[in-house]
Amino acid sequence: MRVTRRRKLPALALVISLLVGACAQQPEEVDPGVLGEINKIGTVVWKERQEVSTGSEILVTHAFLVDVGGDTEEKSLGKAVAYLHSRNWTTKVDSRPLNVWLKSPRWEGATVAAYAWSVSEEHNRPEAMKAIERQGIKPTALVSVYAYVGW
Repeated sequence: MRVTRRRKLPALALVISLLVGACAQQPEEVDPGVLGEINKIGTVVWKERQEVSTGSEILVTHAFLVDVGGDTEEKSLGKAVAYLHSRNWTTKVDSRPLNVWLKSPRWEGATVAAYAWSVSEEHNRPEAMKAIERQGIKPTALVSVYAYVGW
């Protein structure tokens, strides 16, 4: 009888680990096509994949600094938004000159938020600043773009 119990314990442990693994929530990310569209807005100077755990789920945001070549932050943000509009993204919230949130009928649930450089989170990030300095880019030409699933 001992042999039977010993064989059942590893099998039970395997079943439990499979069930727990199946219940673990995978982070939801935007479709790679969304990231491809962001890469075409201009020259990507810096990018980062960010994960934040809210306890019950993992939120993933893809952050980009994009050089769109505008003379002012307002023109740069306008150029980025115009490009996304040309790709059928629609504006959901327009808070120019600071930011614009967009949605696409092609990628359900995906949101793209574009920010003027001076109000972006990257404005105070040393690694982003180093990338800008290394490439000699004017901050007015930059737009911060974030892609994530949700509103």
